Amino acid sequence: MQVDGRWRLDKRLEGETSNTQHANEQLEKNAIAQANALLNMGDFQAVKVLRSRERSDGFGTQSEIFNKVATARPKTMTTRPFKGPYPALETIHDFSRRPSVKGISTVFREFLDKQNATAIELLHSPQHQRKLNDMSSFLRAGIYALAGAQTQPGLPGQAERSKKLEALFDKLIAHTRNLLAEKNLPAFEGNDFARLYERLANKYQGDELRFLFFFQTSKVTQSLSSYAGRLDIALTDMIDRPMNGTSELLDEVSAACLDSTTLIQDILGSRASLSEALIALADLSAGKLEMPAKPDPILEKLNRMLGENRLPHCAETLWERILSNLNSKALLSKSDPKKEWQMTRSLSHKLSSVAPESYKEAIDHAGRMRMERVRNMEG
Repeated sequence: MQVDGRWRLDKRLEGETSNTQHANEQLEKNAIAQANALLNMGDFQAVKVLRSRERSDGFGTQSEIFNKVATARPKTMTTRPFKGPYPALETIHDFSRRPSVKGISTVFREFLDKQNATAIELLHSPQHQRKLNDMSSFLRAGIYALAGAQTQPGLPGQAERSKKLEALFDKLIAHTRNLLAEKNLPAFEGNDFARLYERLANKYQGDELRFLFFFQTSKVTQSLSSYAGRLDIALTDMIDRPMNGTSELLDEVSAACLDSTTLIQDILGSRASLSEALIALADLSAGKLEMPAKPDPILEKLNRMLGENRLPHCAETLWERILSNLNSKALLSKSDPKKEWQMTRSLSHKLSSVAPESYKEAIDHAGRMRMERVRNMEG
């Protein structure tokens, strides 16, 4: 199949020397059908099928039996801006720390949602990395955007920063690929994060322990059908098997799940207005969200853990989402724009009163800016 002008082998179908002509013809039809299916996904520019034959004396021939170009130009994925700041990374391990994961979750959101992957899974899964690497233009655009969000003093220009990030990402890909050859790594079994961590800690320490923990768990979590499922097994392990070594790691796994807008909408359920949704997120961040008569089990666990202050990364993720929405131009209530001023004033007061100290100034500023926009709109 062809991606960004380059051909890549997707699959090899091998026949037996004892196959009849009919069996070989069916094998070729199967290969062509699979090629067409790949083309219909809309991710590739063209597909082709090659027939390779080798005689007993070692002489081989190869011929093209199918070649088809996509009739419509595949939809181009776009990166999203990250308002950062994005950290200046020095090692491949810095990629998977929460400050970096936040940026990757935002910039590559469209890709992650299409692949049903979290940013942590992307950073530890050769499968997802290969797909992203095939989309070279998209990958470079995303890395350039992350480099642009690096605002620390004394850094080189954005183009040079981007090249450094690209080189570091290449090293990350090489590291995950090399880990596939490791035969004696303990497996992540029975959704038991604590057991995996204990077994890894017997052989590894520091950054490599952390990397291998995410590498092994991603093999399982990336196969789950939803972000909710990933969040559920992480929270369940923290409740059933509390352990100092895994507490921060599972908080980071959970926060990477909560980076998904779809998950937030699913667990919060329908809300009458954006204002109500933001207040619900604020209450949830403190573990004070009022539960319905039959609460969603995942929401109940999340509310409990946040109330026990065991998920600081998740709480921060919720407040960053609140701040982002408060800064947006979306109306708080689409059903009654005339109430926008009063709703904005009430919301700003509520959020300012419950925001953590580190967010109070930003929330207050965003609220005043929103009220100014509403005043100009009504004027």
